[in-house]
This record gives sequence, structure tokens and C-alpha cells, in this order.
Amino acid sequence: MPPAGLDTIGLPAASRPMPGRGRWLAWCWGSFAVSVAVTAVVVAAGFSAASLFVEPLAQLVVFATLPVIRHLRLAGLRGDGRYRTVPAPALSAAMLAVAGPSGVREVTVRVGQVGGFARCFRAGGRTVVLVHERLPVVPEAARFFLAHEAAHLARYDVFRRPAALMTALVCLFDLGAVWPPALIPGVVAVVAVVAVVNRAGERDCDRLAVRWVGLAAAERAFSVVQRAYRRSVRSLFVHPTPAQRLAACRISAEA
Repeated sequence: MPPAGLDTIGLPAASRPMPGRGRWLAWCWGSFAVSVAVTAVVVAAGFSAASLFVEPLAQLVVFATLPVIRHLRLAGLRGDGRYRTVPAPALSAAMLAVAGPSGVREVTVRVGQVGGFARCFRAGGRTVVLVHERLPVVPEAARFFLAHEAAHLARYDVFRRPAALMTALVCLFDLGAVWPPALIPGVVAVVAVVAVVNRAGERDCDRLAVRWVGLAAAERAFSVVQRAYRRSVRSLFVHPTPAQRLAACRISAEA
């Protein structure tokens, strides 16, 4: 099947609408509120001066800067000669039906040599979905991988993950103001928090994908993943093993 055949894969509309942008943004800004609250407690307890509030302020600056970085990244991907844009209006429309409540307005599908099987990038309401050029050869697996990426878009993960990381870092520095020796185990705790957030997000996207395209597509997808899977440091912090992901999909399908 040629890459343009992605348009025949499609995704069914979500049986239930996603919660929408408001809920996910509340989660992100709630993390910022945690940073401010923890800093306020440390300052009020006399462990540090008010200058400690520079940490949540820096977090706010990062929040403001990330959209600019994401727009530049998206523009680079749209013009990257290593990928070619394919017309896939049915696929784009299906992704918009799923991620539209989270603010996605435009989906561009590009095909080429992609790390993994499919990846998505978002800046504001515009998104680019990168698809490995061999993925359409296995349509059932492709449906699951693309549904998984649609779930990332719908979950607003492009903002949620950095928010979790920055909040963990602010809390770590605040802990260092209270008891400096805690910084060393605190770094380990931050790494653990990031890993937990990332892996939980991947599992949730898998569960949403199963809801949308069914367990058979997940079974086929993870049989493909298992053949190509190589354990790495990155996989420890981002993705559970294929066996763990498939087990979670089966539990979700039975629920």
C-alpha cells in the first residue's frame, strides 16, 4: 500500500467526546499553582527569602516561551525535505474529530523515515503527524498507532508533560532551601516523577486508542512493535514495554 493509502485507514469518531481543552489546561495551570503554594510555604516558614519566588516566575516564563519554540519546530517539520506531505483528508478529519475539543484545528500528515512508527507535534491549533513510510503496509497496526497519536493531541500532552517536569524541579529547589542534602535524593525523585507521568500518559493514550479502534488493532500493532523493540534508557522513562502496554490494552478492552 503506498503512503497515500493512509487515507483509507481512517479512524472512527470517538464514541464519547474528550473532556476538552479546559480540563487539560486546568491540570497544567494547577501544576503551576502547586509550585507557587510550595514556594509560599517555604518562604513563610522562614527557610528562604521572598527571592525564592523567582523559581515559579521562571516556570511562568518557560510557559510563555514554549509556544514560540513549538511554532518554530512545527514550521521546520512542515518544510523538512526528509518527509513528504501526503493527502489524507479522511485521516485528518478523524483526528480533528477526536482532538478538536482540545483546540486542534489543522492536521498535516507527512511520511518518511520516522523514529518509531508515528509521532505527533503540536503548536497551538496546528499539528504535524509524522508517519513511517512502511507503516501503511500494516493497516490494522497503522490504525492503532495513529489513534495513539490522536490521543496525545487530545490529551494536550505537549503542554502537560513540560508542566509536570517544571513543577517537580521547582519543588526540588524548594526542598533544597529547607534541607540542602535532600537535593541528591530529590533529583532521583524528579526523574521518577517524570518517568511515572510519561509512562502513565502512554498507557492512557493506548487505552483511548483501544476505545476508538478496538483490541484487534492493538494486538496487531504490538506484534509489530515487539519485533522492532529494543530496550533503551529512553524507553525506561517514556514507554512501558510492549508486553506491559498490550496487557493494559486488554484490561481496558474488558472493562
